[in-house]
Amino acid sequence: MTFVGVDGCKAGWIAVRRDPGSTPRNPGAAPSVAVFLTFAALLEALPADATVAVDMPIGLPELSQKGGRGPEALVRPLLGNR
Repeated sequence: MTFVGVDGCKAGWIAVRRDPGSTPRNPGAAPSVAVFLTFAALLEALPADATVAVDMPIGLPELSQKGGRGPEALVRPLLGNR
């Protein structure tokens, strides 16, 4: 099974893909990285049985605050401008 980790980026969506046959003991081919303009384009590039994990904050109101979640607000000044 193909596993794909996805996150939003300025250019659209960045995806790291690990194809069948790769295991921790037998890594096979290195994971591939690609950027897609749209989420639909990303999905079209994957096999139908791919497992896709999307990094997306769910924004629970009881945990969120102005400026983002606590850890994000604390680290933002350390990171500087994009």
